[in-house]
Amino acid sequence: MRKRPTSKKKLRTVFHAAGMRLTKQRLAIYRELESRVDHPAVQQLYLAIKPRMPNISLFTVYRTMNALESAGMVLRVATWKGHARYDATVEAHAHFLCETCGRIDDVDDEQCPDIMPMLVHGVRGTINRMDIMMSGQCAECAARAKQEAEAGSA
Repeated sequence: MRKRPTSKKKLRTVFHAAGMRLTKQRLAIYRELESRVDHPAVQQLYLAIKPRMPNISLFTVYRTMNALESAGMVLRVATWKGHARYDATVEAHAHFLCETCGRIDDVDDEQCPDIMPMLVHGVRGTINRMDIMMSGQCAECAARAKQEAEAGSA
């Protein structure tokens, strides 16, 4: 589901339309988020960018993520254990949250091709945003839990 990185020219246009300048820090933060599929928290983005930009502050990353979210350039997809998680893919798509490890995965449209049209069928009004979050246990955590249960009963 990941798309090609957004060009700097397009980003500048989008930032300006949202009333923001495209600074080096904002560009680095957006590019880092755009390159990831793990739906990182602000702290994770900060730790990834800090080695390349030693003068960046955690506050700058928080402020930038809030501005990007307000501008519709990123989505806050979930809050897990008190930390907001973000996605640069703003087109409607579903997510799966593992309640054990906190991993968030995009659910491919091929996995549920008819769900979006089915959900919006009969809606009277304009849909500005649709969030679909499924939660449970990922395959890795389920396998680990099964191994631990089998080891405990032996």
